[in-house]
Amino acid sequence: MDKYVPFQIPSYISGIKKMSRSWRLTIDTQENISGDQLKHLNDLSDKLGWMSFNVHMIEAENIIDLPQLRKLENEDKSPSVRLRAVFFRLWEQDNHGFKTADEHYKFMMEKIIVFYKEKLS
Repeated sequence: MDKYVPFQIPSYISGIKKMSRSWRLTIDTQENISGDQLKHLNDLSDKLGWMSFNVHMIEAENIIDLPQLRKLENEDKSPSVRLRAVFFRLWEQDNHGFKTADEHYKFMMEKIIVFYKEKLS
């Protein structure tokens, strides 16, 4: 499967959440997807692109005249999201015994909180 060729999988929108400058959609598939499809999704992770959704299979003639995409830059991410991403990368490099990135995140946040609490009078 070509890395950037559109593909379709049966799915449904299971969640919608308003973010500061965008919307977060949670998409679930209704069935197991193949290893090739999963690899394709992983290759597309963190890429800016288009998502089309319909209750029927989407035909090529339905996807025309798409406007240009505006790339979201780091400043579009909240500082807390950026900090969490940095903590995740640190955990990936050396997990320091934490089984999950979430455990590592909570530990690091607690260190920051304690550091600044000690500065309070």
